[in-house]
Amino acid sequence: MLHFDGLQSHVLARCVDRFREAFDRDLVAVLARELRGFRPAEAREILDELDVMQRQLVTRPSLHSPQPSEAWPSTAVHEIHARLLKRIVLSQRLALAREIDEPRQRTTHREAIGWLERELRVLDALMQLEWMVDARPARLPRLTDYLTIRHAEALAQLGPPPPATQFDDKFGILAAGSALLPELAHVRARCELRERSVALCYLDIDDFKAYNTRFGETRIDRDLLAPFMAALEAAAFMRGNAYRIGGDEYVVVLPNADTETAGRFVHGFAAALRELRCPGVDPLPTVSAGVVELRPDCALTEREALSRADRAKAFAKSAGKACSASYGHPLMRESDLALLAAR
Repeated sequence: MLHFDGLQSHVLARCVDRFREAFDRDLVAVLARELRGFRPAEAREILDELDVMQRQLVTRPSLHSPQPSEAWPSTAVHEIHARLLKRIVLSQRLALAREIDEPRQRTTHREAIGWLERELRVLDALMQLEWMVDARPARLPRLTDYLTIRHAEALAQLGPPPPATQFDDKFGILAAGSALLPELAHVRARCELRERSVALCYLDIDDFKAYNTRFGETRIDRDLLAPFMAALEAAAFMRGNAYRIGGDEYVVVLPNADTETAGRFVHGFAAALRELRCPGVDPLPTVSAGVVELRPDCALTEREALSRADRAKAFAKSAGKACSASYGHPLMRESDLALLAAR
């Protein structure tokens, strides 16, 4: 049995309720409308399993019920539901994190932040439980199981595609960093319909400050950064999109790519840098990189994934530079960081 304390039970019950509502709205109701009342057998089985789980979990009307959470009864859910329960927690953790992302950016007040993240902290703690780490998330039926991709994309409420990419104002070679998160969200939604991952590569030029000190900013902009960004744009062309985040930091979004694919991309770009033409600038630049894979069931928002990639990049730099690092587990915990082997 999977045992939960009162607060965990309460939060999980809310997650199951919200998940059921979204599952019915985004799949069951859509198929019934588009296919003249058709209800897939596997969808009915999931709804039945959700009914069982709801009966096993305690529900409360509010996370801040007058009754102290310590007094809420603990519950237990049968192990047979572990895979579906993990899928629910992952999806609801992502949905909740997206809901609070914008208000979270409006404040630095610790109490306000604690209020916004109160339920998210419970889900993050649940995701660290041993059975949750080990369980393989259940696969859910998708619109593309029953409808053509053209119709599924039209019905999935992905929203309009982002406007044409805005180039970085200073150089006009790579996309502006401000375009990264909305474009990543759109690409991620399209890949999710196809059960494909999206990879992020966060690149940092090694020892960049030393270049500026030795050659000066004007010359480095002209003779190092411009050819560097042109090489990065060419490497990503027709494979993804590259963004300038700062003076020496760049992000590449690779649709339909996993960690191994992204690692090969970084390794190939590092090899291309050895042939870079930087008149009078030596030594030629190297990069440290952090790679993350956003799987279809990833529970992180786009902003959180970018932060994880940044942390992996910092890990690579601390390991000696001119290398790349990633996470060895989909939860992307600090303890999962490791260097990627060159391929």
